[in-house]
Amino acid sequence: MRSNIKKTFEAVEESIGNVYQEWGSFQEQIREQLPAEYYSELEDLNSQFQVAVRELVKELSEPVLTLATTGTTSSGKSTLVNFLCGTEILPVAVQEMSAGVVIVEYSETKSLKIDQTPGALWECGEWRNLTDEDIYDRLDQVMKSYLQANRDGQTSVACPQATIYYPFRLVADPNLLDLPEKTKVRIMDLPGLAHVGDEGNASVIRKCKEALCIVTYDSTETDRQKVSNLLQEVVDQVKE
Repeated sequence: MRSNIKKTFEAVEESIGNVYQEWGSFQEQIREQLPAEYYSELEDLNSQFQVAVRELVKELSEPVLTLATTGTTSSGKSTLVNFLCGTEILPVAVQEMSAGVVIVEYSETKSLKIDQTPGALWECGEWRNLTDEDIYDRLDQVMKSYLQANRDGQTSVACPQATIYYPFRLVADPNLLDLPEKTKVRIMDLPGLAHVGDEGNASVIRKCKEALCIVTYDSTETDRQKVSNLLQEVVDQVKE
């Protein structure tokens, strides 16, 4: 299964090369049939095609794989991210702990960046050469500060945004994935929808476009209709 990923990329690259060659021949044939006044339009079309091919080749040569965990509130999203990373660097709790977006990007060294967001009540900046415990503690303080502000009705405090640079095992362990060289891998931990229509978190969840989304939900919830509605809300937000 793992080798199929590389084979797929190789097949796509080969197809692009074939299409590029066919386009050159096709363009010449069309040009022979067109009146001269249409040459400029054909050149414009050719330029657009060239740009599209270059962009596609660049994406294939430096692909990005983004995994996003989303779902219902307190359903274990951060726990899942910790599992994927192979260590506990994201705060977890029985109640909702994720607040805002935390992105984990693969890096050989460990560092943490907390963006300056509107109304931030926590320390923002970038810290390098951290331990796992350092990362966990700083994020824990940020999450708790935001959640407390939210409970206090401080609507001017925006959701925190943080990026962890970490050698997580999905990439560090070659036995787990067999991705093409230069593939950039990131994991996004998104907040859950506390209830249907929770626009505060929903606006953040929309950030996971173009990501492979892993949806979780609270399996202890006995109201099946409520679970169904919440999951549908998550799907709708992601697809927008």
